[in-house]
Amino acid sequence: MANKMMRIESPLVIMFEDDGEIVCHIHPSKNASSHQDYGLLICDLVRHVARAFKVDEDDVWEWVDKERRRPTTEIRNPS
Repeated sequence: MANKMMRIESPLVIMFEDDGEIVCHIHPSKNASSHQDYGLLICDLVRHVARAFKVDEDDVWEWVDKERRRPTTEIRNPS
């Protein structure tokens, strides 16, 4: 499958690497405007990560829980 250009008009979250740092931009919208809404998006992202790496969702949640208890990264670019 060839790579296609994609135009993103209403992003909710954009994450990318810039000079070795992970940058995260959050863009609240009328459909995802609260921390609860973004919590649901995070749950969806965990499911997508598990599917992409062909692992059980609980394996991804295990790492999320470890990071929550002892953060290994700092928020350098708050949204």
